[in-house]
Amino acid sequence: METRKNPLRLEPVIGTFYKLVPARAARRVPENSGEETWREIIASNPAHFEAREALADRLTAEGKVAEACQLRLDGCMLVCDLLDGADEDLMLDWEDPYTAQALGMVYGSAEDHFVIGDFEMATAMLELLADRDPEDHLNAAELLLFCYAALEEWELFDETEAMLPEGMLSAKLAGYWAAFRRAAPQSELLRVRETMRKDDPALYKEWTAAEHEITQEYLADIESRRPSAAAEARRLWLRTESLWRAFPEFIAYLRA
Repeated sequence: METRKNPLRLEPVIGTFYKLVPARAARRVPENSGEETWREIIASNPAHFEAREALADRLTAEGKVAEACQLRLDGCMLVCDLLDGADEDLMLDWEDPYTAQALGMVYGSAEDHFVIGDFEMATAMLELLADRDPEDHLNAAELLLFCYAALEEWELFDETEAMLPEGMLSAKLAGYWAAFRRAAPQSELLRVRETMRKDDPALYKEWTAAEHEITQEYLADIESRRPSAAAEARRLWLRTESLWRAFPEFIAYLRA
């Protein structure tokens, strides 16, 4: 774990809005920089989020996922440590580029924890974003919805679900899963399955499929201007796969 000595501070913008400022000015990252340069920058300034994210992306591409996740976690904790105990009304200014990078680091680490099935840690990080960025620029509420269902925090689940756009595919999936987890009578469980099969056939097909391959056809579809419902469902599966490893009962039920 990296040593942290208050490399960040809060600076007022207007009202309750603040921006994050590095204690040491973040130098510009030279064009065509590589790993050695990024590591040097981070070593001299741990709160250089641009270099930290660039290095994490490179490490991920090289298959060094654990090191990339640690880089994001260390960056996330810089922000968390600064905000720990701060006024609950304090909001962070998304319009400030450096502050936006810092918030992105928190979200990236939350995603990392979601992927490994640490839903409590992911929830804590996402709630920090929700509390400090009321306009939810990073769409933390979408991932929070799945975390709340995993933790069976139903009151928070219902509040968050109401915030999301009607018809949002991920919210619909979370709704089906939550209904399954909360249901008791067999008749209600049957209704969940039949509703999903009838109203969202692409979701139902993907969630009952034996394979979820990342094929060239899928990549071309999902990267097109108007991805198909099947491609959107496949992307959602890939994003939430950790849930179904941790809670396989829903998949087994749909396939029964």
